[in-house]
Amino acid sequence: MTPATPAAFTLSVEVDGVAASPDASGRYVVRPGQSVAVRSNHDATWSGNDLGSGVTRTERDTGNAQWISRFANPSPGAPGSYRLTAGASGGRTLTLDFTVQTGDYRNGEYMLYAANGTRQKLTINFDTATYSTTDGTGGVESGTLTAPAGPATDWTVHSARIAGFNAASLRSLGDTIVGALPFRVPSAAPGTFAVYPFIATRAFLLSANRLDGVFNRLQIQYLTGGGRQSAISQLGVFDGGTVMKQCSHLTIHEIDTCPAASVVTSRLEPDPDNSGLWLMKHPTTNALMGRIGIAEINGEKIYLSGGASPSDGSQLLSIGLPSQTRVPTFTSSGWSTDGTLDSVVATPTTYDIDHDTGAISTHNLTLNTISPPGLHLLSDGTQHYFMIRSQTLELAVAARNSTLRPGFLHIGVLH
Repeated sequence: MTPATPAAFTLSVEVDGVAASPDASGRYVVRPGQSVAVRSNHDATWSGNDLGSGVTRTERDTGNAQWISRFANPSPGAPGSYRLTAGASGGRTLTLDFTVQTGDYRNGEYMLYAANGTRQKLTINFDTATYSTTDGTGGVESGTLTAPAGPATDWTVHSARIAGFNAASLRSLGDTIVGALPFRVPSAAPGTFAVYPFIATRAFLLSANRLDGVFNRLQIQYLTGGGRQSAISQLGVFDGGTVMKQCSHLTIHEIDTCPAASVVTSRLEPDPDNSGLWLMKHPTTNALMGRIGIAEINGEKIYLSGGASPSDGSQLLSIGLPSQTRVPTFTSSGWSTDGTLDSVVATPTTYDIDHDTGAISTHNLTLNTISPPGLHLLSDGTQHYFMIRSQTLELAVAARNSTLRPGFLHIGVLH
């Protein structure tokens, strides 16, 4: 019996999710920062070579059947080259050549989670110092940027939507941008804007088996009847990224010790409309319960969810960092929902935050490490907050049912 002839070994290329074709010279032309996906119809091994051009790549999600990366070209004056070789069984190989244009690696599109409870698209170009945001209705806002004076300072944002003190600025953290921009004020008259903190990223984990982890989550919610509320809880993603469990109890529990009646379980599946996002489905009714994304910043996971709640239409922003014991000593700078530029100095027992609105106001808080691991209670005896941190970010939110600063959120970048 004649052995079956194996199927031809083929590769396909997508750039930013769109099928790509080579140019007349057989090369794929890409811009720095674009997501390049090469998919194989056979299990393959992958190897690459910059051909002496200095081009580097950022790994996104490479496995037996796919190779997904972003390119950076350090040369300001000349395109670079990259050669990718895929090998399959039987000694078969295929080679793809890429031309990487000049430009800032950080340029491009990001998914943005804003503290006004919306999920938007951020398009930014550091070469031209311009940006735009596109909200869920297709509304576009654009502005310009002023480059920082030094490596430890931020890009200043300029927009017609900003009136008075300008707390709008941003900082790039590789494939994530953190800062504050002007957004619509929830439940306010049309045309009312304020500066809110945000996290924007294109560093989402793309494979379900990389999602697992336990996160301390801070959430703010804009209620449909007006007002703002906060929530502090722990959640976990389990079983190879297929199941998520949240503790909804008003007392903060670790997910493993959460009372059974307060555990909200959902099934996770890929969002067909948004690469890197995952749909939360009710395990029995299949009803949509929300959308989440898990990204990586400096090798650490961050949980993100935002936009309108499918259950009641309220606007939400949820941010979670891994639950782990970490000494809280740090300094940081950041932004808050009060439209402030913030500076923080934290020790194992204190958390001092300066709010800048043109004049500095200082808030001195005691810091107590509580359960779950990685969660800290901040207090001045009257006002109470909860703080979480990673090696890159720190966040603080007002306690649930705070009467003085309901739904207050601060996002800081560690120095």
